[in-house]
Amino acid sequence: MMTNKEREILEIIKENPSIEQAQIAELLGVTRSTVAVHISSLMKQGYLLGKGYIVSEEDDYIVGIGASNVDVYGKSKIPLRKHYDHPADITSSVGGVMHNIITNFTLFGGKAKMITAYGDDSYGKMIEEDYKNNGIDLSHSLKVKGASSGVFIQLQDEDNDMYMAVCDMSVLEAITPDLIYAKQGLLAGAKLVVIDPSLADQTIEAVIDVCKGKTPIYIDPISDNFAKKVAPYVKDFEFIKPNRSELSCLAGEKAQTAGEIEKACAKLLRQGLKKILISMSKDGIFYMDEKTKKFASFKEEKHMVNASGAGDALMAAFLYGEVMGLPITETIDLGMAAGIAAIRCPSAINENMSIGLLQQIIKENKEI
Repeated sequence: MMTNKEREILEIIKENPSIEQAQIAELLGVTRSTVAVHISSLMKQGYLLGKGYIVSEEDDYIVGIGASNVDVYGKSKIPLRKHYDHPADITSSVGGVMHNIITNFTLFGGKAKMITAYGDDSYGKMIEEDYKNNGIDLSHSLKVKGASSGVFIQLQDEDNDMYMAVCDMSVLEAITPDLIYAKQGLLAGAKLVVIDPSLADQTIEAVIDVCKGKTPIYIDPISDNFAKKVAPYVKDFEFIKPNRSELSCLAGEKAQTAGEIEKACAKLLRQGLKKILISMSKDGIFYMDEKTKKFASFKEEKHMVNASGAGDALMAAFLYGEVMGLPITETIDLGMAAGIAAIRCPSAINENMSIGLLQQIIKENKEI
């Protein structure tokens, strides 16, 4: 945590970023070496960036904490059979839930910083290059020496939907509570923080501790198992985006019909959650907060190429709407349009993703 002396030094530097350490020491009545130690600590915590005492920016950036990996997709050319060697079209790209959310967010024009972990292998190089190409700050992340980068392998069925998948995300264990506490300045300056439920419990608790009362936390539970894992923390989140099954796990009750969904959402809001959005695939979405309840849907998309990535794109568009302060109806429309844009392309991220594309899709769906 920032000490009182560090706070004093930070305020002095904000007033005069070019001030010398000796001058700070004279102002505070301490030695120059003492000032140097405090400045080093402020840099490690993310309050100061690099040389010249550049104060951590206070613009509307968000921070993503979670997985970056390489996705490998296999689309069989014949009907799937057990214990059979299938000829297939195989593709690979950089992915991971948090990577996809943050990348889509930047494609919309948002600014983001990433805390992730990856290995010093060939996949790690792909991950680094991808973030660089998308203008995402990876400087707060970890390249773990001797570790294997995360890998997700999916087999798709004849409808281009997931048939089964396997993954190895063990490198995420490097994102420890100590790392989170070392980045508290970065998190405190963020507009919001979005986290991956696959983080260790202790790491999630550290994020909650650092962000409490300062920075809202957003999360997509991803699966039933992860929904059960994060259920105890619902009261600490600003926003959560489950599907119907995950909502049931979070609320501990059935959530399939419109009435059941609304009841389950109300239960989570009473626990302290501020906002919730339920993804219901072709049935649209349901959003609820203290003042608003809204079911919304677009026309059923008939050009699905790959269902993977739709939820991440929806989440990213919602984050963008939140950061930009858009009315909730506009934010919901952007989210649904982002999901459609995602499933129209073979990879998890549509390289043409933009607010302009979303507005075009919204117009298509609003036309009678």
